[in-house]
Order: sequence, then structure tokens, then C-alpha cells
Amino acid sequence: MEYLHLNMTNVPRRFRFPFPVHSLGYILHSQSQKGRNVYLGKIEFCLRLGSTEEEYALDILEGKEYRTPFPHVIIKPPGVERSFEIKGGREAFYVIYPESVIPSLQKAGFGLRPFLWEIAVSSRMTDWMRRLRELFNSSQEPGVAEQIDHLSFALLEEMFFARQRPVGEENFQERKIRRIASYLQLHFKEKVEIGELAAENGFSRRSFFRHWNAVYRESPFRHVQSLRLTEAERLLCDSDMPVETIAEQVGFEDSSYFIRLFRKHRGMTPYRYRFRMAGSHVRTFPGESPKR
Repeated sequence: MEYLHLNMTNVPRRFRFPFPVHSLGYILHSQSQKGRNVYLGKIEFCLRLGSTEEEYALDILEGKEYRTPFPHVIIKPPGVERSFEIKGGREAFYVIYPESVIPSLQKAGFGLRPFLWEIAVSSRMTDWMRRLRELFNSSQEPGVAEQIDHLSFALLEEMFFARQRPVGEENFQERKIRRIASYLQLHFKEKVEIGELAAENGFSRRSFFRHWNAVYRESPFRHVQSLRLTEAERLLCDSDMPVETIAEQVGFEDSSYFIRLFRKHRGMTPYRYRFRMAGSHVRTFPGESPKR
């Protein structure tokens, strides 16, 4: 069995991170065992990656039996009795925090129930675990503890994001939709052909809109419009470019249409918005009036 455990409790940090790691570890090819334990003073988040001997993991928490397929996440909170049976061959990565961080975790939105959930291991999670294992050999060097704290928290966030996503086909389709939305986030200033973008990602036009509407409340067209208007707001506040130039900069070919749209969605013209947000000291250009 390969078993690496790193205790971080006595490693000094130069910068205070609100979620300092107590310890973390990696297990490869675990041995068969049965047992019962109760964590005191700490909480563990364990990502069970797989097993060569088991189809599912058997755990009993607070008297309730769980049979969970791999891969999955299990939370081991303080004061909760856990009985378990391991037939061997498991691979797992775990991060342990001191009990004192639990209120901050909960306030930040990390609910401690359910105790277990299935997960699709993303490439980001695999990369973060690899980078953490590489840091095991240099944990005492300056700045490494801070890196471990941040990477561990990023891994924890991804575990909880995965709890909100179903495992399977719908999750796969949602990832593609979000990849398209990420593309739009970068290219909203350009002329975007939604049909071509959908086809490039394996959607028919009909299936694209069906899956898009399952993830986002506004249509792709409205989504792009919102991105353009938000960027226009930023430019109105952070630059002295004329409104007509801003309209073109964010992807509107017709500045009059941009002004009407901005007034419809923001309740005032771009000129008035700039005046209110930046103050009367803003330099104006011919044809612009803060009073409009």
C-alpha cells in the first residue's frame, strides 16, 4: 500500500488564509479492513477515486448505511460515528481541516450534508491533486504551505460544485453549454453565429436551445446583449471614449440602437449613466450631453 500523509499543523504561514489545512494525504491500493471511528477536533473531505476490489464503498454514518459507487466524496465531520468496511485496492485523496473552520465553511456555503455524493473527476481536480502531491516533498520551504492551502481549497470547491451537478449525460451536455457560454464571455464583441457555434459543439439548433434553457434563464441572444451592456457600463465609467465609439467597441454597429437598448435596460441613456456614475467632472465630446 502506498500511503502519504502530510501534517501541516506546525508549518508556519506568512500569509493568513481563512482555511488552513490541518493535514492531507494520498492512498493507493489500500488494505482490507473493518472499523469504527469518530473524528474529534477535525473534519475530513475525502475524494475516493476508485477501487480494484469493490464496486461501491460501504459506510454507516449516524446509523444509516450508504453504498456509494466510485468515484465519490465523503465528509467525515467531528462527533459523527462512522463504521466502514474496506475490501482493499482503493485510491483516495483527502484533505483535513481543524474543527474551528467549520462555521466559516458553512457561512461560505459549504453544507456538511449529505455526507456522500457521487462525482465526475474533472481534469482540474486531477491536476490539483498532482500538484499537491508534488508539494509533499517541499512542505517546509517558504511559501509552500500557502500553496497547499490554496490548492486544497480549490479542490474542495470543485468537490462541492460537483455535488450540484448530476453525474451522467446531462452533466456532459451542461459542460458543453457552459463551454459555449465561456466562449461568448470572451467573444461577445464579435458577430456570433449561434447555429455554427452549436454545430461545432455537437448540437442541433433545437437541442442546443433546449440544453441552453436548462442552464440559463435568458436566451443566447439576450445573454450576449447583457455582456455587451455590462462592458459598455465599464467603459462609460473607466474611459472618456465617446458613446458612439463605445457602442462600436462592444459590438453594436448602430449607436442609435445601442442608446435605445441601454435606456431600456438601464433606465437612462449612456450619457446620463456616465454623468451619474463618474460625476460632472467627466469630459464630454461634441454631441454628448450629460442631461440626456
